[in-house]
Formats: sequence, C-alpha cells, structure tokens
Amino acid sequence: MSRKNGLLQIDNFKTTEMYKRQYVSLAENVFNIVGLEEVAPFMDYSYVNKELVYRGSIAFFMDEYLGLLALPYQNMGRLDLYGRPIDIQVIGKNGYTRHLKKGEYVIMYDNRSKQALIYDILQYAERISLIQRTMDINIAQQRTNRIWKTKSENKKTVEDLMNGVSSNNEAILTYDNIDLETTTGILAPAPFVADKLSEQKDKLWNEFLRLIGIANSSFQKKERNIRDEVFISQAGTIASRFTRFNARCDAINKINKLWNLNLEVEYYDGLPTTLTMDGGVSDDGYVETQTDLSSESDRS
Repeated sequence: MSRKNGLLQIDNFKTTEMYKRQYVSLAENVFNIVGLEEVAPFMDYSYVNKELVYRGSIAFFMDEYLGLLALPYQNMGRLDLYGRPIDIQVIGKNGYTRHLKKGEYVIMYDNRSKQALIYDILQYAERISLIQRTMDINIAQQRTNRIWKTKSENKKTVEDLMNGVSSNNEAILTYDNIDLETTTGILAPAPFVADKLSEQKDKLWNEFLRLIGIANSSFQKKERNIRDEVFISQAGTIASRFTRFNARCDAINKINKLWNLNLEVEYYDGLPTTLTMDGGVSDDGYVETQTDLSSESDRS
C-alpha cells in the first residue's frame, strides 16, 4: 500500500496483478492429460500449461534420455503451405536446445485460433481491477470528509488530521494553536454505487469464465429459470471450452500415433456434451435446481 494525498490507498497496479494471477491460475488449470505422468515423469505439466497460456503453443518431442518432453520453440526457417513451421529449435530454461525436423515433434496449441490467451487475460484483469478500485474509492467516500477549507498556514496540520481519519485512529492529537473556526470540513459524499459496481464485476467475472470454458452461475440469480434460459446461458461456455479442448486433442492424437502412446485430454469437470438437471424440470417448464455440466459417460 502507498499514501497519496494523505489518504491510504491500495495500489492500482497491485490490484491488477492480483486479478491477473487469479485469471492465469484458472486458465492454466482447466485441462489435464491422463497418463502423462507414467510416460513422461520428467515433464513439468504446470510449465506446459503456462507456456500455452502465455505463448499459445508448445512443442512435444522425444528425448533419447529424458523421454517425452514439451518445450517452447522457435521457427528455424521455411513454413509449409498453411504457415506451419517445418524445422524448429526447442529451448529449455537451463540452456537445453535441440534442432527438430518435421515428423520429430508435435505442436500443441492452446486454442483452435492459435492465439495466446494472456492478452485477453490482461484486459480482463485491468477491467475488473478498475471496477474494484472504483468500489474501494466509492466506499471510502461514504465515510470520509473529502474537502477541507482552511488557511494556508494550517495546511500541514489539516493533512495530519486527514491521515489520522484515514488511518481509523480513535483519538487524533493536534497543535494547541490551531484555529478550528477557520478550518471547515465540507462533506460532499458521492452517491453509493458500490452495489451496482459489484454486479458489473460479477458479470465481467462470469464473462471471463465463459472465455476459458468454466461453467458459471450467472443464470442462478433467479429462483427458477426456464430451461431454454439455462441452455442458452451455458452455450457460450461449452463452445469456448471446446475450442481449447479440441486443440489439445488434435495434438494428443498426433502424439499417440507418433510414439505409440495412449494419452487422453481431460477437462476439470469432464467432457460436456449435454446439459442435465439434477432435480428435473417442474410442470410449468422451470428449472428449480442447479445445472450440472457433465458428459454422458460421467453420468453413467
């Protein structure tokens, strides 16, 4: 925290970084590759997920000593007909490098558009931190005199008073020669909008969850929801998760075929194919329970 104009404030940059860490953590931990630990014990899968979020792709290859590895790469020259690299060089954090030709590696992308997700994450982090900081200021303005009128020679004394108020001190000491009759605190409270901002923050949070494919409960604010409303509200989430899921499946299928493995991509709550209602639907067509996003195989 830092002091600015005598008021204790949370740093805007630190707030943005806080949400960035949360968003990145969520985006990185959506998927798992079943069976990877057995065939690639040396691989750090958390590093793979981080590279996919920050770079948008990573190269899997087989090392004769370490087994299956996944590292960031650089294009070493020509591209094929569709703009895909032919020869690449993988680079490890410890200086490990290796030149690989087409057929010796498989590139995994974070999504079908082959774009790094970190740029969207940064935007969401900045937007939601702006809302949060506005809420902080709005709440603070409900309890604090924001305008003080006094003589110029009393400026330092008034600043000390303001610091005492912002620090929630029960008793504030000042000089005995201060002229309180010429020092006036003008209360000009801003209208309370933190509750409305909180709703906007929730909408933005749910929008981010939809982007990375995590089911959210934006529709659950009503006591009962029409079945079509539930289906429509989650359709974007399902579409978003499949664009990331399918990109990983494409790479895993190639890896399995190239090195005769049996790996599978797993989503955090299973592969969604339909929407099911735990408690069914009432006679008048309303959903009265939470929606469960799961695959038919999971339900069986």
